[in-house]
Amino acid sequence: MRYLISNLPIDLDHGSKAPSELLAMLLGGTPGGYRNAVLERKSLDARHKSSIRFLMTFSAETDLELNAVPLPSGAKVEPAPEPISWSVAKVERKPRVVIVGTGPAGTFCALRLLDYGITPIVLERGPSMEERVQRVNRLWHEGVLDPRANAQFGEGGAGTFSDGKLTTRIGHPAIRYVLEQFVRFGADPQVLVLAKPHVGTDVIRKCVVLMRKDAEARGAEYRFMTRLSELRVKDVAVCAAVLEGGEEIPCDAVVLAPGHSARDTFEMLHGLGVAMRPKAFAMGVRIEHPQAFIDKAQYGSHIKHPSLPAADYKLVCNLGANRAAYSFCMCPGGQVIQCASEEGGVVVNGMSNARRDSGFANSGLVAKVNVTDFESDHLLAGLYFQRKWEQAAFLSAGNTYGAPAQSAQDFLRGKVSGRLPRTSFQPRVVPADLRRCLPSFVAEQLLESMPVFERRIRGFTSSEALMLGIESRTSSPVQILRGEDGQSVTHAGLYPCGEGAGFAGGITSAAVDGIRVAEWIARGAGAPVFGPFERKIKAEDCANGY
Repeated sequence: MRYLISNLPIDLDHGSKAPSELLAMLLGGTPGGYRNAVLERKSLDARHKSSIRFLMTFSAETDLELNAVPLPSGAKVEPAPEPISWSVAKVERKPRVVIVGTGPAGTFCALRLLDYGITPIVLERGPSMEERVQRVNRLWHEGVLDPRANAQFGEGGAGTFSDGKLTTRIGHPAIRYVLEQFVRFGADPQVLVLAKPHVGTDVIRKCVVLMRKDAEARGAEYRFMTRLSELRVKDVAVCAAVLEGGEEIPCDAVVLAPGHSARDTFEMLHGLGVAMRPKAFAMGVRIEHPQAFIDKAQYGSHIKHPSLPAADYKLVCNLGANRAAYSFCMCPGGQVIQCASEEGGVVVNGMSNARRDSGFANSGLVAKVNVTDFESDHLLAGLYFQRKWEQAAFLSAGNTYGAPAQSAQDFLRGKVSGRLPRTSFQPRVVPADLRRCLPSFVAEQLLESMPVFERRIRGFTSSEALMLGIESRTSSPVQILRGEDGQSVTHAGLYPCGEGAGFAGGITSAAVDGIRVAEWIARGAGAPVFGPFERKIKAEDCANGY
């Protein structure tokens, strides 16, 4: 019988042993008694610094009666599930589909549509990868912004310049499909088993290009430097995508996966009367420390153990009255990067390579911004709110695409730093009062939470901690409303998709949402319900996203 044995505690020194050896060591018998043993999941349990360990899940065939074997606390044994096949039949009726955006939502929507034999046209307002990287490097090294090619716009979307995290809080069988596709196109197979998988910006760039080439080989058409400017609508249904310059592409469906920074697209949709609603997000700064400090704080005496990755952390401080401050998108061994996409605005974020070996650790340190904080009842008030504070950060950086920065201690004191700690950020940091770059209620939440974070990680607000502003693009400020068939509630044929549309938060959940939209389109073209991806769509899923 094939079993799934979950949550087995494994000492750090034994983490590299073969699965059959570990099973024999913990459950009895010999390694030969566990046939086709496979590591299914691996997480790091660092809750107690004196006894850091791995928790592992295995599948294996054995003649032993494992249900009768005493297990370590928290472990369990159950029959192993059958593997899922992602194969589907081609649909006979092939709708004309235009996908807007090459981020994970648009990319995985295209890949899944192609599985059904539907060949989409994929539009991307920015350039292909090679040209995009060159233009982003010019911003980082020379301080010259290209609004069409930056860390937000171009092949791969915003996730291309990130840590490449594949973690997600959603539960959906398509997650496995996403991970397998990343491995197929060049990611380390470890992402299939790690509880906190990440690809790294250097690897994800290669994966994205290979995914696109595979899609093109199967019939998809990609058009770069091609911005959607309008939707042609007939009888309240989308019938064509209109490009900048006036060209029209007739279509049966438009998958709108524009990313959270496509502000002109949101304004166009608002002008068309597409149903949307304002959405809360978070805003704050990036905080950066030496990675060695975070490693010591999290691992204690185990800091030098070769099995341990660069340490991360997660901090939350609930402040009551629907207020909270927390760490966001933590990047071990990463760097802080300039992510501006509009002239006269500064936006920072975090990024890391696959090896996470920069010597620095950074994280967003953000506070909740509610819809009632937007200073206006306008549907796009959140968008304008973000822009206002990004422009304030640009001003504080001396009207440059540097970053206003302040040591954590000086932020707490309300004092501009005379000397700034070392940083990974390029092109330059400018000493500034970050409280002038943030809404007062955001600054107050950060100030109130930082002593709490200091108690949890001693030295978190030390003289080595640098804060850089501002982190304002944590998620989309709007959500495009859709029904249970995935289509806009006001415009048939329009499929809002991914993070920019308000239905995801991160690479994996955006990719899954792209797959869900592809399934909706394929089902409308006559495809049968696909069992592994079938999931009851609740009203709150459509209203709130993931």
